[in-house]
Amino acid sequence: MTFAVTSVSKVYGGTTALSSVSLELPPGEVVGLIGTNGAGKSTLIKILSGATRPTSGTLTLSGRPLSFAGPLDAQEAGIQTVHQNIDDGVVFGATVAENLTLDSLARRGMSAWFETRAKLRAAASAVAPGLDLPLDAPVESLPASARQQIVIARALFRRARLLILDEPTSTLSATEADALVARVREVAASGVAVLYVSHRLSEIEALCGRAVVLRDGEVVDTFTAPLDRAAIVAAMLGPSAGLAGEPSAAPADVEARRDVLVAGGLRAVPGGRAFGLRVRAGEVVGVTGLVGAGKTELLEQLGGARPLVSGELLLDGAPYRPKSPHDAIAAGVAFATEERAAQAVVPGWSVRAHVTLPRMRAHSRGGLLNRRSEATAARKVIDLFGVRGPGPEAPIEALSGGNQQKVMVGRWLELQPRLLVLDEPFRGVDVGARADIGRVVRERAAEMGVIVASSDPQELVELADRVLVMHEGSLAGELPIEEATPDRLVALMSGTHTADQPGTATGDQGAST
Repeated sequence: MTFAVTSVSKVYGGTTALSSVSLELPPGEVVGLIGTNGAGKSTLIKILSGATRPTSGTLTLSGRPLSFAGPLDAQEAGIQTVHQNIDDGVVFGATVAENLTLDSLARRGMSAWFETRAKLRAAASAVAPGLDLPLDAPVESLPASARQQIVIARALFRRARLLILDEPTSTLSATEADALVARVREVAASGVAVLYVSHRLSEIEALCGRAVVLRDGEVVDTFTAPLDRAAIVAAMLGPSAGLAGEPSAAPADVEARRDVLVAGGLRAVPGGRAFGLRVRAGEVVGVTGLVGAGKTELLEQLGGARPLVSGELLLDGAPYRPKSPHDAIAAGVAFATEERAAQAVVPGWSVRAHVTLPRMRAHSRGGLLNRRSEATAARKVIDLFGVRGPGPEAPIEALSGGNQQKVMVGRWLELQPRLLVLDEPFRGVDVGARADIGRVVRERAAEMGVIVASSDPQELVELADRVLVMHEGSLAGELPIEEATPDRLVALMSGTHTADQPGTATGDQGAST
């Protein structure tokens, strides 16, 4: 009973999300699906789970064509999907038992709850051995890891033929992740096909007989066990990992410039190795790594959006420990988040309002906003970045994605920070917008320290002076930009070369230089 995807494409408007993707998912095998952000993984999962229809191509089960009008049709065909956003799979306000029996309750009424109570406890224990789920507790009272185990337990309880797991260990502890991996092996051994989507290459390596790499909506390579991590990362990054372009150059006197940020004993995530960090005025420090490597977690700590896991921070020589983004802004640290649409854009607000949002007090007189002051600030950003659009009074939605991003970065420069922290500032923008943003950031770096994170090292080579490489929550190494060759970056990003080996940063708890 092999599931097959044959020449499947998906086009949204003028954007091709998937292009002629083919793969087979035979019973009893765990197949890994990997790729960077925007590679097409989520689109393929949506097609397989019945959430969207392909533009072209076919899905088959043992040669029989499948066509899904919605997710219920996919479930009837034996396809069970555990999505990355766990709260999409539970019903807040209902108990654990009710969440585990949603299907039975919908089809057979409340009598099913009493009939299956013992079976539910067994199903939950099979997913997480030793865990005694409180079946009568409200599901929202449980931590995210427990809610995830509920969703997985329900999927297994449905007797899946194909189980799709999208980043299933992203909210689990190491012990919980190990238990889940062991359970996935058992599920596959029972004859279920498993499509395992994860950014953790160690899990892919431990679980999967094959790993399929998506890049730009296409299957670019398929690897069989034993898996070569470095080759997988090279396939994920593609020719862009060749880092074409002239490396940027730090000011000649950067070594003598003041330390803007000095950190010791930092950890991106609990359990990660401690490391140090130093950022000088006039310097751009890049942070790269695969999705989930710890880049965002590190930057969020610096920007006050996440509590500091460990260590000490000095900002211009003074202790710095922000408890919120407001604290960070007050201290002179500007943090542009990764998710522009969800975390930075206010629908319906003008370009002017977006530019001045972080400094409304500076643009107020007597408690009222000064429109003239706001308009002047907005025009400066528009002129500095070459923002193309109807003008400062236009709603932000009237701008293209690239021009919106220029406004988001520009508003933080308008703050005149000591330290500028940018998380994935080039995501979803075209080459021209990327060049404009990079040019301005490089020019303004002379007045401040800058940290820029990107999962694409090519985006850093023309901007950064040195690059920190993260791997699975720890610092894998640090490279001057002129030494950031494709081979060395791939080795560090894949975890096949660590900071404890020659040729990389020491990764100790003191500040790196």
